[in-house]
Amino acid sequence: MEQNNPTQEPGAAPAPYAAGTGSAPMLPGREALDRMSYRERLALKRADPAAYEQMRRG
Repeated sequence: MEQNNPTQEPGAAPAPYAAGTGSAPMLPGREALDRMSYRERLALKRADPAAYEQMRRG
């Protein structure tokens, strides 16, 4: 019997709890990084490590 699970389909969007909320604006600086959730910081670090480091030092 085949299970219908949309998270296993190619190109499926990640679950909302794993995608980040987008609540923090992308402004350079430590303050913006501090307002981000853990998942948002992790997504930024994976997508753009240089920008993440710049914000950490900011």
